[in-house]
Amino acid sequence: MRTNHPTRSCLSATPPARSHRRWLGASLLAISVLTGWAALGAGVSAALGGFSEAGPFAGLGSGKIWSLAVQPSLPSTILAGTDNGVYLSHDTGATWTQTISGVRVWTVGFDARNSTEAFAGTDGRGVYASGDSGATWADASNGLPNLDVRALAFGLDGIAAGTNTGVALSPSGHVWHDGGLDRYSISSVAVAANYPQFTVIAGADGANSGTLASGYLFSSTGGGAWEVLQSGLPAGAVVSSITAGQIDKAVPKRPLIVATSQGIFRSGDGGVTWTAGTGVPQALTLTVAQFGPLDPNLAYAGADAGGSTGGDLYRSTDGGLTYHKADTGLPTDSRNVEAIAIANTTPPEVIVALNPPTGGSQVYLESDASAPAPPALVAEASGAPVPSSVPTPIPTATPVAQAVKPAVTSPPASGIQRFAQAAFHWPTPLVYEVFFVLLALYVFIRWRQRYYVEGPP
Repeated sequence: MRTNHPTRSCLSATPPARSHRRWLGASLLAISVLTGWAALGAGVSAALGGFSEAGPFAGLGSGKIWSLAVQPSLPSTILAGTDNGVYLSHDTGATWTQTISGVRVWTVGFDARNSTEAFAGTDGRGVYASGDSGATWADASNGLPNLDVRALAFGLDGIAAGTNTGVALSPSGHVWHDGGLDRYSISSVAVAANYPQFTVIAGADGANSGTLASGYLFSSTGGGAWEVLQSGLPAGAVVSSITAGQIDKAVPKRPLIVATSQGIFRSGDGGVTWTAGTGVPQALTLTVAQFGPLDPNLAYAGADAGGSTGGDLYRSTDGGLTYHKADTGLPTDSRNVEAIAIANTTPPEVIVALNPPTGGSQVYLESDASAPAPPALVAEASGAPVPSSVPTPIPTATPVAQAVKPAVTSPPASGIQRFAQAAFHWPTPLVYEVFFVLLALYVFIRWRQRYYVEGPP
């Protein structure tokens, strides 16, 4: 994080000519020492002082900042998606240039395969693509089934987009096709696996037909099919954010975090089961989460307070299981965190966008010197490419472990069966068994009566 210092003059008078060389050497030594201490002081100040405010967004006015992204190969380059287009910074947020205007941009990001390729998802105008890290843009909405693009996720085999009518998929981000979940408004997407198949996790915050009763978090299972993820998650919630971490060599499982309206949850098995995060006040709902790009144990999560006051920023160093406040340096009057981005640096540069309820959205940056050293990661490879066309399925519930037999249609109940069920609450097989036992007993008793009492005819 940069710290600007006023220019200081170290020369106050002209020395005598006979001691010029000695004075010059001493001056250079003093300047070197002072410079070293200044640099050290700047580093300590950044670590202890926490966040500092980035430069202003000219022309944004009362507009909000919705998304942030840092270029992986050049961390000084930052993109911001706002109510008034895309803003670009090449100097770690000190200055910003508007490169898209006149459209609300919900999400921005860089391609995982080529970090000079940037993408922006907009409100009603589809996807824009940039080949020069966000300096210039062109429409890239060919094939999109819906032009309200709310979220983007980048994998080694393709890109996923969350739209108002389901998920769209693309091998390159320039030509899209329907990925399914058309009944749902998808608020967030993440790539859960690149190998052996491109797997997407999608979260919904609304349904275009019906309700979210059947589920709100889904995982693609290949061929356009989806399954509901529900083990450990609360019923009746909606999703605001999903993030996927890197794979630790010591624990070769990709962690996932999902922020919902009923808490924040972590999964270490690809979304099959979920565990609730702790450390956040019960009254606070975390709405955005982001893993560090170098450490699957490091994650940041923020609350936007729903446009009110009371938001905050938290940090987890155990992969999203426990959280602690990490808001040093953020303004005390409003810490409504709307977006988080983390640079590919050590220590990590953390960038957050605040949307105060009174307006005046702003970006803050911190070099998190207290973050743990990142572990060794698994080098990932691409898997199966994104299919060129898939059906639009209706999500199916997560399969149970045991086999389920198909239902058998029974014939209409007889009078004896209905009487027995009503009078004694006997199940259907028992009704027939009792009936036949009683019938056999009656025939036997009647035969003995005729043979031994009445005699032969």
